[in-house]
Amino acid sequence: MKTITSATRPSANLAPTRFAASTASFADTLPSLPLPTYSGSGRFGWQEPLATRIKHQYELHGQTANRLLNIELGLFLLTELLPDAPPEALPDLLMGNGMVHLRRPVWTPKQHRLLSRGRTLLAPYQNRAVWFQALVKYATLPAAARIYSLSQYGSITQAPAADSGSYVQRERLTLFWRAML
Repeated sequence: MKTITSATRPSANLAPTRFAASTASFADTLPSLPLPTYSGSGRFGWQEPLATRIKHQYELHGQTANRLLNIELGLFLLTELLPDAPPEALPDLLMGNGMVHLRRPVWTPKQHRLLSRGRTLLAPYQNRAVWFQALVKYATLPAAARIYSLSQYGSITQAPAADSGSYVQRERLTLFWRAML
């Protein structure tokens, strides 16, 4: 088997292309945030180490912190794709049916990618009963641990404990964006 090195590669001696230059300048504009590292495998690796920290900070039992992050990821997806939809609309969004999905605005390619990734990460919540049960559990969690507030009128708002400038909220929203992209 022949190994290709920079000396044997035909394009190795060519000058940098305009594409390479434009790619480098695009990379320079990205924020210098560390790349996400996923410990564990499957749908839940994106949650660590934040889930462990939330578990200890708010004295949550078992997998409650993981469930909290999963529910908030679902609420995040709803607020990004269907800002006016009630929290109960997530299963319809994930399954691609229901009136909420039919009346949705035209989405960008980025929003379609969010939905695709959300379907993978939030697969259990395609079942309406599972999602509704998760919302009930979410409402019973300590208010300080939640970044979303669910009103009785079917709206999703940021929880009063998590004001828009709080570190906790920014950290979770950043985690959600990284998990979805």
